[in-house]
Amino acid sequence: MNELFASFPLVNGVRLVSDHSDSEERYAIVREKEKRILSDTAVRALPNGRGLWNEAEWRIRSRSAKRLLRALTAQGHGLRILEVGCGNGWLSALLHAQGHHVLGIDVFTKELEQAARVFPSGPVFARCDPFHSALPLAYFDVVVFAASIQYFADAAHALERALTLLRPGGTVHVLDSILYASKISAQAAEERSLAYFAGLRMPAMAQHYSAHTLAALRGPGTLRILAAPSPFDRMLRIFGGGTSPFTHAVLHKS
Repeated sequence: MNELFASFPLVNGVRLVSDHSDSEERYAIVREKEKRILSDTAVRALPNGRGLWNEAEWRIRSRSAKRLLRALTAQGHGLRILEVGCGNGWLSALLHAQGHHVLGIDVFTKELEQAARVFPSGPVFARCDPFHSALPLAYFDVVVFAASIQYFADAAHALERALTLLRPGGTVHVLDSILYASKISAQAAEERSLAYFAGLRMPAMAQHYSAHTLAALRGPGTLRILAAPSPFDRMLRIFGGGTSPFTHAVLHKS
């Protein structure tokens, strides 16, 4: 993976492919307010989130990571994997530890630098968006959007781009994000986001988060659902069930 971006500057362990984003500072403030900027020790332990304020969320994400690993084992070993929106790099590092060749990309420099610091002998980390021309076409076996598809206003466009980066027979995994059943429920979610960021006094950040329907994924590729929220989710939660609100969808490149 290092050879992909060898011509770009390496700063604090991160290949600087895309330009600095004007929204990075605002995003950093929101992440701090949400207590999602973790210590190096906490990141190194992920997806074990024991003791964190959102420990229950990490239990769910731990299960989804295991499901992803099982699916990739069936696809092969030593896969070329691109993780879009890798953040602090915990999932990229987990995939690397399984013997895969991993490139983790994000546009948030602070967390990328943490990823490179915490996992120095692991994946390649780059400040880059998935539309950058430096990413080679038909190169990767797998593209992963883990808790990141909501950062793209047009999910179908992002997935179409991901498919162009895949070799024939490759897969795109979308996981750890809520995919809504209807446009009405997605619109309601976006209105909640507006209110949420207004409450944080960061209303401009709402434009960087989009709620998507499952139907938005049905255009490009062949869609398969590995896991979806239970229709009895609310009742299961009342009785202590640890059900997940996230859908794990897989797009296959024909």
